[in-house]
Amino acid sequence: MKNKSIVYVNYSPYENSGKMLDFLLENFKYVFMFSIGFHDLGVNNPKNKLLIYIRGKIVEEKPFYHMPVPRSLVFLLLPLRSVLNLFQIFSAISYSTKKYIKIDYFLSVNAFTAWIGLILKKLKLVSTTVFWIWDYYPLKYPDPIVVLMRWLYWQLDKTATFSDCVVYLNNRLVKVRQDAGMILPDKKPLVVPIATNLCRRSERKPLPIRLGFLGVLKKSQGLDLLFDNALDIISKFPSIKIEIVGSGPDEQYFRARAKISPIPCHFHGWLPEDRANKILSKCTIGIAPYLPEERSVAYYGDPGKIKNYLSVCLPVVTTNVFDFSKELETSGAGIIIGYSNPQSLIKAIGEITDNYKKYIECVISLSKCFYYKKLYIKMFN
Repeated sequence: MKNKSIVYVNYSPYENSGKMLDFLLENFKYVFMFSIGFHDLGVNNPKNKLLIYIRGKIVEEKPFYHMPVPRSLVFLLLPLRSVLNLFQIFSAISYSTKKYIKIDYFLSVNAFTAWIGLILKKLKLVSTTVFWIWDYYPLKYPDPIVVLMRWLYWQLDKTATFSDCVVYLNNRLVKVRQDAGMILPDKKPLVVPIATNLCRRSERKPLPIRLGFLGVLKKSQGLDLLFDNALDIISKFPSIKIEIVGSGPDEQYFRARAKISPIPCHFHGWLPEDRANKILSKCTIGIAPYLPEERSVAYYGDPGKIKNYLSVCLPVVTTNVFDFSKELETSGAGIIIGYSNPQSLIKAIGEITDNYKKYIECVISLSKCFYYKKLYIKMFN
């Protein structure tokens, strides 16, 4: 792979989730990363762009138009934004091949962009397509427009599974596609989860307690659990604080809640990865209290947020949403709580801080099992 080229398409801010971009930069001579803006992450977050790397160093950045859309029209205007992205990706590939080199691999984590990869291959603009399936959108949903968009996406998903290499994020995604007849019975699916970096042994003290939150600020991320039970939490842990790294559609809602919360909260906004990790590394526990809804996209995903916490040596408190949650708790690197049981959150914080060294050791051990340099190579063998 050292002399190969790859196009990598993903949505911001997930480009380096699980160190994927770092892996590509370390293993491919040419990396053409097309980043698509979807959530509003504030003025500091760049929108659609093409980044071109040669031997791990960025040599060119090419911006593309990003169509701003009111939150109320996100799903209604999704087809229009998708068509725009289609033409932009074609333009980026054409530009890259003319100026630099023919593309060997096309990697995508989204059915729509993976479908674009198939078209590019038919046009002989890329040689090999890799579809790393990150999501599944259940058709059961109260909003008919959302249901329609999800149904259209599912049709693209069926087509995109004809990619040269199809990789699944977890076993739940495998089962969904097996039940739909999209995986042949005699074919063994390749499962590659979001990876971690090796975390360094931490000398961090458990007190004073700092809860760290990383991610897009949406209500489905479960931050309401902290604010709803702030009085009980601070009465048990008087010096506790919350560090929130990220932005998103519900940022103002959470900022308003934080203003009247007895727990001090610091909103850092969207930050580049190195600055975000620097803040998280000074926290005590990583918090990921996702709303436990089976119709949620998160139920079929893999928690990049939690993998990031492990990479900076943070024990984790989370709800039982992801397939990975049970492995997290079994390993001793975190605790599963009940979203509807606030006392389980308070108990979990106390359990981790009272046995902090033990949890840190388990975090280190688990991060080694998901080390990105070991996992991602499977996609390209």
